[in-house]
Amino acid sequence: MASAQADVIKKATPLTSDPNATSKNLDPAKLKEAEELAEKEKRDPVPATSVGWKQIGEWEEKDSLTLDDELMDLATPTLLDSYLPDHLYGDWFHSVGLLIGAGLLSWIVGRFNFSIAPVFFITLAASVYYRASIKKYRGVVRDGLQREFTIKHVENDYETMDWLNTFLDKYWIYLEPSVSQIVTEQVNPILASNEGIPPFVSAIWIDQFTAGIKPPRIDFVKTLDIPKDDVVVMDWSFSFTPHATADSSAKQLKNYVNQRVVVKATLFGITIPVVVENVAFKAWARVRIRMTTKFPHFETVNVQMMEPPQFDFISKLLGESIFNWEVLSFPGLYPFINEMIKKFAGPMVFQPFSFQLNVPQLLSGSNTSIGILALRIKSAKGLKAADRVLGNTVDPYLTFNFYGKEVLAKTKTILDTLTPTWNETVFVLVGSFTEPLIITGYDWNEDRKDKNIGSLQIDLNDVSDKRNAKNQVGQFLRNNKPCGELLYDYEFFPTLEESTLPDGSTEPPPDLNTGLAKIELSEVRNIRNDGKLSSYTELYFNNELVKTTPVSKNTDNPTFSIPFETIITDRRKSRIKVLVKDPKGKLISASIQTLNDLIDRTEIDSEWIPFSKGDGEFKITTNYKSVSLRDAPGAGGYTEPIGVVRVLLNKGEGLRNLEKIGKSDPYARLLVNGKIRARTDFIPDSLDPVWDEALYVPVTSPNQKLTIEVMDAEKNKNDRTLGSFNVKTNDIIERGEDDKYVEFVDKELRTGRLVHKKGPKGTVTYALSFYPITPVKTLEDIKEEQEAKDKKEAEKLKKAEEEAKSGKKPESKPSSKDSSDSKNAEETVEEDEDFNETNKIQLSLPELLTYNTGVFVFTVLSGDYSSTNSYLQVFLNGHGHPDHVSPEVKTKKVTSPFSGDALVPELEWANVTFRLVKDAKNNREDESIAESTLPVLSLLKNSYHEPQTLTLTGMGTNKLLIQTQWLPVEVSKLPPADLITNSGQLSLEIISANNLLSADSNGKSDPFIKAYLPQEEDPFYKTKTIKKTLDPVWNEKTNLEITNRVNTVIDFRIADWDFGAGQDDKLGDAYFDLADIDPINPAEYDVPVKGPKGEDGGVLHVKTSFRPGYIVKVNSQSTNIGAAGLNAVGSGIGAGIGAGGKVVGGVAGGVGGGLGKVKGAIFGKKKGGDE
Repeated sequence: MASAQADVIKKATPLTSDPNATSKNLDPAKLKEAEELAEKEKRDPVPATSVGWKQIGEWEEKDSLTLDDELMDLATPTLLDSYLPDHLYGDWFHSVGLLIGAGLLSWIVGRFNFSIAPVFFITLAASVYYRASIKKYRGVVRDGLQREFTIKHVENDYETMDWLNTFLDKYWIYLEPSVSQIVTEQVNPILASNEGIPPFVSAIWIDQFTAGIKPPRIDFVKTLDIPKDDVVVMDWSFSFTPHATADSSAKQLKNYVNQRVVVKATLFGITIPVVVENVAFKAWARVRIRMTTKFPHFETVNVQMMEPPQFDFISKLLGESIFNWEVLSFPGLYPFINEMIKKFAGPMVFQPFSFQLNVPQLLSGSNTSIGILALRIKSAKGLKAADRVLGNTVDPYLTFNFYGKEVLAKTKTILDTLTPTWNETVFVLVGSFTEPLIITGYDWNEDRKDKNIGSLQIDLNDVSDKRNAKNQVGQFLRNNKPCGELLYDYEFFPTLEESTLPDGSTEPPPDLNTGLAKIELSEVRNIRNDGKLSSYTELYFNNELVKTTPVSKNTDNPTFSIPFETIITDRRKSRIKVLVKDPKGKLISASIQTLNDLIDRTEIDSEWIPFSKGDGEFKITTNYKSVSLRDAPGAGGYTEPIGVVRVLLNKGEGLRNLEKIGKSDPYARLLVNGKIRARTDFIPDSLDPVWDEALYVPVTSPNQKLTIEVMDAEKNKNDRTLGSFNVKTNDIIERGEDDKYVEFVDKELRTGRLVHKKGPKGTVTYALSFYPITPVKTLEDIKEEQEAKDKKEAEKLKKAEEEAKSGKKPESKPSSKDSSDSKNAEETVEEDEDFNETNKIQLSLPELLTYNTGVFVFTVLSGDYSSTNSYLQVFLNGHGHPDHVSPEVKTKKVTSPFSGDALVPELEWANVTFRLVKDAKNNREDESIAESTLPVLSLLKNSYHEPQTLTLTGMGTNKLLIQTQWLPVEVSKLPPADLITNSGQLSLEIISANNLLSADSNGKSDPFIKAYLPQEEDPFYKTKTIKKTLDPVWNEKTNLEITNRVNTVIDFRIADWDFGAGQDDKLGDAYFDLADIDPINPAEYDVPVKGPKGEDGGVLHVKTSFRPGYIVKVNSQSTNIGAAGLNAVGSGIGAGIGAGGKVVGGVAGGVGGGLGKVKGAIFGKKKGGDE
């Protein structure tokens, strides 16, 4: 309904690129006209008139069969049964003789010109005899069947499913009406709204539907003995057989109702029924199931038909009218249908082929390929020439495809050799493991068709069992004779799917730069207003034409389907181009989009994209799956963000409690397009947690889906979701008049409702900000620009040399007017919209480092590790949970690069920590194998232009090859809570107090102070007691770590000491807000004291000295926080109440330095310049 309303509004709205301009540009007249047109074109669903066996058979309670009723068809004799001897009727030859005799007599009557009356009597006699004969014949058949059921069968190893068959026999008559009702209620609305049905069909629906009273039956099951622990193979035989009702009475026909479907369609005002009934089906299938330990415990299911299925049915066009005819009565139609089934279904499911279902992929809802096969083609030997032309050379190359499909990959051509060496890697999309991959060798010919040298086939079932193999030898065959050998390696890379946790929540896969994408372009609309346009559409991928639609005539809204699936080796650089042209090839509309933007649009269901050139818009969906391709050109590639979103997670209220004893331990996390990017620490035992943490996440487009989810931290099992909700980032990411993104900061807190599978419960209070990134050219951008410039100069020079050799004068440069007239519109689109990103500025490293706030980007190009089955974690500043976690380190030498990023609020004080750990879920307080901490500024200076080696300190030798980037962030002012002055060591001196309240009879008090931090039940400090005074002097000092200074208020609780527990009298509270202190210089403060009744209770004098520094503080109970796959940016800055932490400062020295302390400018220098 929402989609239909959007279409109506679209037709009544002038085309605009402003998404917020729709409401103010609506034309009421056009809107009314569009609504009337949409209402007229709408096809209303029609309800079924008869559903279920009772309605179809017109059954009533009085029609229930007795035992006598069930025997009626056999016990009731015909007229001839009482007089004819048994040997004169009831066998097949009697029926044959009857047909011959009746036909001969009818011919004689006609031959001698008798009247038609004798033929009537001949037909009557033949009919009476045939009815008696065929009834007896059917009785003989039943007796034979009874004999089969009675005798004892020879033993076999089939397993029966009689328990299930008996259950269905008894309860099917009760289940079937409900099943039929559900079918019609679900299918009829779909038929009515199906856009594929032509408009001249004004209505189409299922008018009658029943599956009959006889349920489907499982004939036998057999489990085969397979010597594999994770594979189960079973044979299943099943059938679906209608009742034989030829000899049934009227009462029996009401009870023995067979399958029946009546579909009606109204065409040009005429309703045409089509009847399908008495469906019979029998099949024998073999099912192979590969099991896995992870949910859903089924990896693949292969279904194979051991023999062609047997089926039969009755189909009547025009329904039960006198003009109907039975479709299968057409001579040769039934065998033709069987042959077509063998032709088209045979290569998919008939033995030895099988149809494979990838269960995790099905549960994920995607219809993409299951993975990518990388083939390292090394060499071939012993090739036999196929072309016997005199003087011909063999120039071999290879193609890769599946049977009947287009070529998926192709190697380079090696000239003039029978022993070619390629050493080339090709990537092939794999839809299932059931179809063998065909590698075909060709001999390239310049002046004629390439000659087939031979082909070999790789059984992908072997690839399924063994995902990686080296030095495989395959034999080329031509005419079933060997004609050479191929040496190759292969490795299969599956798509990375989300995993389902026991509580039903999902854990997303890592978001990689390599993978596969399935793109479907399905519709173009509003490209012109006259409705007489003829056009076709072209789809380009990275400037290569991949699909072209047929010409759609006389329509402004052509619909089609262009599915396109491809391997993505570098997602950040992939581009999609859509061109709409008229039949003469003239460009009408065009658009170029990045693949990243299309993926983001699909995530938020924004599938309609306006053309950047010309009118109209197009509908496109993109499904992307990450694949961990090693050695791919774009592996580890980094997509530059447009800015950074800051999410201040203030608190949660009324959260769902999943614990049976106690309360949940909630923490909040951020997901971008379903991928975990950042998280807070958890608050123990609370349904109303206060986090007060700011999380930063870079975003690559305004269309990304940002999700806030609250989780319950579990100690010994996976964390459980407490609910989530989505945030629209395009509401806060906008461009200014100069077409640049502008800063946005929430002025008020927002509230989001948490939605759980059990229903909505709980809220989260949060605030959003957006800080744009200054677009700067990376080293890769500069290199690519220079290469393009050099290539253009080389082509220009080559062209000049060719013209000089030919003696041709160089063409004069045309005028700007002539040039513009001669340019094709498509070329204009390519030049204007080819994403040269000329808006980027080029800055040197010193110029970049003048920006104190930015996104720190690191790429680990390779690594030498001392421990396998481990993970590399990256932490920024005082973050307790990792900003990035690498894929699992499976070998000691890793060459697959990976990238990560994090916002750095203050570059001059920032530090980064690399930790090698055994568990990806570890936090900063957990043990590590090796680690190193160093200043971000130092790392940038050493590894910006060239990669540098970083050595981790700890067990064994661990070295990383790292290169870094710095992307400046345009921010007017960061919140104080995000600066280094928000955390550090506080030296607190409680000096004295004046004019305290009197609590003793002598007019004096015995005051002492207990100091409390927010949400803490125990004081962090208690002073001594000063006797008999209202102006006590303590001069006591204490030190404590502060992780969130601007949100911390110290509660000084002043009391009068009395003898005995619980006898102390309260004198007042003094609330000291640390946001008001000087974070750099020592200072004294007077804190007013509020008495127990709100009266003036005097003044407390304190002195503070604050040493800023990053504090690592995480809850020590947090042992299983679900950080697998975490790719966080800017993990929480703020309070983390729990176990003790540590102070992390800067690091002295360059790359590879150990842990150091921030001294210098933060803490000042000693006289003489010494630190």
